[in-house]
Amino acid sequence: MQTNRREFMALSAGALMLGLPGAARAQQLDKPVRIIVAYAAGGASDTIARYVAEKITQKVGHPVIVENRPGADGNIAAEAVARASADNSYTLLVSGVSTHAANASIYKKLPFDPERDFTPMTTLMSSPYLMVINPQRVKVTTLREFVASAKAESKDLSFASANVGGRVAGERFRALAQIQAVNVPYKSSPQAMTDLLGGQFDFYFCDTVTALPQIQAGKIVALGVSVRNRMSMLPNVPAIAESGYPDFDVSSWISMWSAASVPVDVSNRLAEWVNSALDNPQGRDFITSKGQLPFPGSPSQLRALQRRDTVEWGNIIRSAGMQQP
Repeated sequence: MQTNRREFMALSAGALMLGLPGAARAQQLDKPVRIIVAYAAGGASDTIARYVAEKITQKVGHPVIVENRPGADGNIAAEAVARASADNSYTLLVSGVSTHAANASIYKKLPFDPERDFTPMTTLMSSPYLMVINPQRVKVTTLREFVASAKAESKDLSFASANVGGRVAGERFRALAQIQAVNVPYKSSPQAMTDLLGGQFDFYFCDTVTALPQIQAGKIVALGVSVRNRMSMLPNVPAIAESGYPDFDVSSWISMWSAASVPVDVSNRLAEWVNSALDNPQGRDFITSKGQLPFPGSPSQLRALQRRDTVEWGNIIRSAGMQQP
């Protein structure tokens, strides 16, 4: 991966300087930059998008506009970017696995083509999940105990989800552990957490930002991390892959694309600026402070990632019957 990134940076730098007389001119773009975020204001994705916008503003010398267009699992924002022309501005999208992998299997028809209508720029961050329980309802302390108890009682469990990624993680775990569990969908993570604290269901694959304060307060217990490695903020919580499920590795990811109308050289130049803003100690610390994992990449790596998860998440979605009617 590191070799690919170095090659990407070198190519971007070469394109940046081609035909330009000096470094000062290399910072100029002939149109404003607009970033459309597929999530509500105030969340980790929005905060990181605004951090990136500030860094690009420093490069180009005029404000980068950030717009939030949440809804429909990101489809509203993605459609807006797909239809954007480059006449008045260069339009970028901050979204993730939903719009560019999962939604192709969830929705019968999308108002955009995830590949044709976008140019991949770079991955930004990875969002792991924590499998959490309410110890007042589920009286176990490890994942192995949880599975053993579930099989011994021979009853259907229930698990919450507040987004596509959490649902996919829950369905993937249910299948690998060979337990019976039904999904309880929620519109937001705080709503699901309220009901977990109230003992309304058995387990929940929750984002770290929502889960961490309740774990620290001793109100819930984390049985496992959804990615292959433990998280530095919770070093005593094992990865689910450590607990008998070596193939378990589920996380949402957030990335950046440009509209297909944006010239490729401009898209690559912006991608290089985004990576330079995030792939350094200050940028990585900023991402980590939001409960996320730094995930720098390149256009080719992003394209490969979305193609891989379109297949892998699609298989889980269809198997679990998650398609919209």
